[in-house]
Amino acid sequence: LKQKQNLLAMNGMLRSMKEGGCALWVAPSGGRDRRNVETGEVPIADFDSKTLDMFRLMGNKSKVPTHYFPLAMVTYDLCPPPDTISAGVGEERNVRFVPVGIACGKEVESVGGLELRKEFCHNAQSATQEGYEALLEKLNQ
Repeated sequence: LKQKQNLLAMNGMLRSMKEGGCALWVAPSGGRDRRNVETGEVPIADFDSKTLDMFRLMGNKSKVPTHYFPLAMVTYDLCPPPDTISAGVGEERNVRFVPVGIACGKEVESVGGLELRKEFCHNAQSATQEGYEALLEKLNQ
């Protein structure tokens, strides 16, 4: 069932990309950022290159110019997950009133084919990390 839902979602996104003029936001790490309980820092989880590859492939299949922009978000404290991961379904969350930040960086060029996919993933993560660190600096002033 989950695989069927994912396939339907991907087909819907591809249709939107073919029409052009759409914006898609993707959490290439799956949105699984977790606080380091020892330092209290919230590092950005590593990007999943297969997820980025899939969106690059859809962009190519759409035959419409596709642009990729890093979007850094500092929102963890707004509704943080528990510090530990449990095997059960769902997690208790508590919403807090805290400052948040969002930064959209410069376009990350999508050049080359499969041979450059790791480079694209690295460049996208580096650009996002830069935006994230700049947001943290601003919010901590």
